[in-house]
Amino acid sequence: CSQPPFHSLNLAFHVGDDENNVLKNRLELANYLDIPISNFTISNQVHGNHVAIIDKSKKSSGSIDISTAIKDNDAMITQYADICLLIFVADCVPVFLYDNKKKIIGLVHAGWKGTVDLITQKTVNLMRSYFGSSSQDIMCAIGPSIGPCCYQVGPEVIKRAKKSFPNVEYLIQNISEDGKGYFNLWEANKRQLLNCQIPEENIEIAGSCTCCNSDTFFSSRKDKGHTGRFAAGIMMKK
Repeated sequence: CSQPPFHSLNLAFHVGDDENNVLKNRLELANYLDIPISNFTISNQVHGNHVAIIDKSKKSSGSIDISTAIKDNDAMITQYADICLLIFVADCVPVFLYDNKKKIIGLVHAGWKGTVDLITQKTVNLMRSYFGSSSQDIMCAIGPSIGPCCYQVGPEVIKRAKKSFPNVEYLIQNISEDGKGYFNLWEANKRQLLNCQIPEENIEIAGSCTCCNSDTFFSSRKDKGHTGRFAAGIMMKK
């Protein structure tokens, strides 16, 4: 229902779109997925590294308005079926996690700040410590997001990345004379998963750049910050 620059299926309230159109879009998505909109559970993302454990009392947080979204949070974990964890992205990295033995799901919103703050690693570690997940059982997917082809960053970001990742040269390439380089967020989040002893064969990377494919995905970089958000979601059905 959304109009430019949020056309067509913007799912986020916080970007300046008409709230009625956003709600209609969410209802359309829920109908397409054949689940109630009350299954959607949403955080107020702040590019931090806080991870929330989602119990039944938090189900439907943020589903129909922004005021009830889980505050200041960028990753979620739950053991409950029919809770659909949702994050909103437009270049940031969605990381999906599924423990197929314990039946635990996790979802991470990792922009550059969350990536260098190791939010993906923190989420996996919480799955292991809180739920007893084994790294060998966690299946991981890194979804569509801005790729190393397009994600040029400045010296300050590179400096932060160097503190978090040994051999950062592998993750930041084509550094120019003015200190800018291209940051590979996909590999940076994959490295965090490997650091948690998750087998490489358990990790899939979509490899689809949102900036290159802005006709399909919203891209903040492509549209200079004024655009909508698509959703990444994960849910276990009963």
